[in-house]
Amino acid sequence: MFTQFNGPDSDQEIVVATIANQKNPAQVVEIVHLPEKEMLITRGISTHFGLKEIAVPQDVMIPAIHEMTEVLSYILERIATADDFKIPFRYDPEFALGDKVYALQEGEEFMTLGYKE
Repeated sequence: MFTQFNGPDSDQEIVVATIANQKNPAQVVEIVHLPEKEMLITRGISTHFGLKEIAVPQDVMIPAIHEMTEVLSYILERIATADDFKIPFRYDPEFALGDKVYALQEGEEFMTLGYKE
């Protein structure tokens, strides 16, 4: 069945990906598109780890969805490793992965992920 994603129903959230912890498959984090906020956000980080969810503006995520999904996987792996060792985790405001530098800016509801300018 075909679902139309424009028009009156376009403000619905859409799960675009899921990332599971290989060591603990019950720890699943979804990446959800919220068209009305023009953001893609994680759903599951606060539930499993007690941390703020990560938001990525859609104009950053959509053109580079594979890259940004890998970045989110990298962050989630670091969070899960800290959890496994029972040590506190803190989001780094800047980090390098490959040849790019990314930034996480703390907001009221989310940590917003983007490129470092």
